[in-house]
Amino acid sequence: KVVQEAFVPLPTGPTAVLNVIVHVPFMLLLNRLAGFSMEYQRFIAMYSLAPTLIMGFCYYYYLFRRSMLQISLATLAGYVNNWVMATAIAMVSFTKLTLRYLALLYLEKLLPSYLQGYISFPLSTIESSVQNVLLVMYGMGALLLVSYPLWQAGHRLVFELVGRKDNNLGTFEAIMEILYTTSQTAVVTQMQTALAVLQLNYGYPYHFIHYFVVLVEHMFFHRMVELKFAWLHKLQHEVQPLYRLSHLEHHICKGTYPTTPAAGIWEVWLEGGTLFFCNSLALIPYSLFHAAYSGANVVVHTMWPFKSCVQWHTLHHVLHSDVYALNIPSKMDEQFSRDVKQYKDRLQCSFFMRHENASDLAGFAMAFVIGVILHYGFGVGLFHVWHERVLHMPA
Repeated sequence: KVVQEAFVPLPTGPTAVLNVIVHVPFMLLLNRLAGFSMEYQRFIAMYSLAPTLIMGFCYYYYLFRRSMLQISLATLAGYVNNWVMATAIAMVSFTKLTLRYLALLYLEKLLPSYLQGYISFPLSTIESSVQNVLLVMYGMGALLLVSYPLWQAGHRLVFELVGRKDNNLGTFEAIMEILYTTSQTAVVTQMQTALAVLQLNYGYPYHFIHYFVVLVEHMFFHRMVELKFAWLHKLQHEVQPLYRLSHLEHHICKGTYPTTPAAGIWEVWLEGGTLFFCNSLALIPYSLFHAAYSGANVVVHTMWPFKSCVQWHTLHHVLHSDVYALNIPSKMDEQFSRDVKQYKDRLQCSFFMRHENASDLAGFAMAFVIGVILHYGFGVGLFHVWHERVLHMPA
């Protein structure tokens, strides 16, 4: 209730428009402060920010028509208030991450010297990895477009399984959703990369111990989401002005697609730049893509047209189910979710419903397969640039 009262209720269309308008100069400034090359800054502006802005306006007009531009001075004032309040939450996230970063540095002193220190890559290599990943995601978006009937079938399947009337994801609508989702595919990656490089520039690199913790967390991704993200996810859904500011873009479509950045435009800011230490992975080329976007993200954000592949997170998007811990309902979900109680037995036809840990295993397998395809088929990936690493060990 306290959080709810701190935010100003605003209409959905104008909020979505303001989100994307403010995001573009924010990222341009952040990329400049991070010291990226002008070539990289132009690339991001032309091939990421411009599509996000243009396709955002097109999709919002499709949904809201002219009401999306009904932005008064009161709306602007309310938006500024909400952005400041969201930033206050972000400062809590940044503080927690800072304390964790420092605590792990302290623990590092207890490790043998060969496990201390950090690894770095040339900035140009980090830049090219982001550029290549963006092109890969656009390629994935093209595949989604040509196979859109499959995702329509997956959408219908969810409604059939729960015995509810389909809200009809039409052909044009599916195409618009895929284009919109894919246009935003890099909003998280580019912000995490810029924040990570900024931190590095100020002399606070991520050490081996930080990467070790990140990798362990990603091995048990859904369990970590349950512990570290579900409460904030639930808060966003319950406080509508906060939801529209930070999480709206992730849910505005009827369907869900694997080119999603897995968050709203401002959600990564709300989380302190990262869900775990994902922005540390941004400093190792392609690692963030392999750890999150080519694996777990593809698994949980695809409307698979098979009963055996229906997941809780599919229901969360398609039916707006009140399950906030991705594919493994948290204790809070088990206790309070109406949909867990209503659909759990009915959805036992799904392998993911019967075996909770299947999501993490499937995510790992998907990341491995996509990694192999990119490595051997397209000549991109971590192992193609591994020789450029520089080790920084204690004296």
